[in-house]
Amino acid sequence: MKKYPEYKYPPRQGDLPKEELIERARTYQAEMQCDIHFKYTCEACGERCTLEEPNTLYEKGECQCGHIMPITHGGFMLVKKLR
Repeated sequence: MKKYPEYKYPPRQGDLPKEELIERARTYQAEMQCDIHFKYTCEACGERCTLEEPNTLYEKGECQCGHIMPITHGGFMLVKKLR
């Protein structure tokens, strides 16, 4: 894994680069017909942050600690409503 010396907390192991993250999310969304919520690790405090708006990956994210950072790596969770 690439080292991120300028960050106090680097991306987590298993986090994907943004381009790959988007590609995988689109594949899962098409196959499973579900919503995607993107996640990333705050470089300032280490908390795992989840974007509230489904199916949207922003250029930057704001953590609950108030830190705003570019989202370069991350993961996602699948959300499917059961009826």
